[in-house]
Amino acid sequence: MQSYGIGKALLNYAKNKRNKLFLNVYQKNIRAIAFYQREGFEIQHSGFDEATEEKEYVMKWQQK
Repeated sequence: MQSYGIGKALLNYAKNKRNKLFLNVYQKNIRAIAFYQREGFEIQHSGFDEATEEKEYVMKWQQK
């Protein structure tokens, strides 16, 4: 159900409930990273998910 606005609506709901949000996203998921950056998230640091053996980013959004 990508590109139907569902993710943006859910994210806006979460933003209205919190002043700060963190999430982890796989580095190879370029589309998701671009989406979160459009929504105001910034990459804080990179890490490694041992369960999946995938490189990931920790991203943060903070209300302005």
